[in-house]
Amino acid sequence: MMSEKSQRTANLKMLHLAGVCGILGSTLPLVMVLSATFLSSWFSWSTNALSEMGVGEQAALFNSAVLIGGALNFLYALGLRHNLGGGKLTQVGVVSIMVSSISLALVGIFTVDYLFFHGIVAFGYFMLTPVGFLLIGLGTKEEEIKKLSFSCGIAALFAILVLPVLILALSLGIGFAVPELVEGLVISVWTLLMSARLLAANRVIA
Repeated sequence: MMSEKSQRTANLKMLHLAGVCGILGSTLPLVMVLSATFLSSWFSWSTNALSEMGVGEQAALFNSAVLIGGALNFLYALGLRHNLGGGKLTQVGVVSIMVSSISLALVGIFTVDYLFFHGIVAFGYFMLTPVGFLLIGLGTKEEEIKKLSFSCGIAALFAILVLPVLILALSLGIGFAVPELVEGLVISVWTLLMSARLLAANRVIA
């Protein structure tokens, strides 16, 4: 059996790794995806969806971004699961984020050429992540996390469910890439703040 000191050291390393993965997973893929949009001569924010780049001239860059993002976010969620404790709703919320991370990675495999499977995995990421936030908000007793999770969960669902309808209804001439980006930014805010929490917990354990 591990000694208490060894267990604390293992917790320290896990939380540090998870925090770093969360920061990288919420920034690096976003930078890579935005770079792909700038490098793709055909891409337009007024007509296209982000996932269309998965088969375009910058397919390697875009698909690498979602594969890396999915892997990093999964590792981050493992640390988050340990840090948030054993509440049932909270744990279900973290598992939802873990599954959404797998879905994000699969977007880089099941591109838009695989229309049916692509729709499933993309929908899984866009829906399961904010649902995970809301479940964590419902399950946690920490007021700051509750407020953050509810705010980001609702904002993310609005971005992916309501914003596209408004764009179509008002004929704004904006492509689906914009709601996708807005939700991605909301998710990144939650992840960055919770990653900072993991790194802070890491220092407390030390």
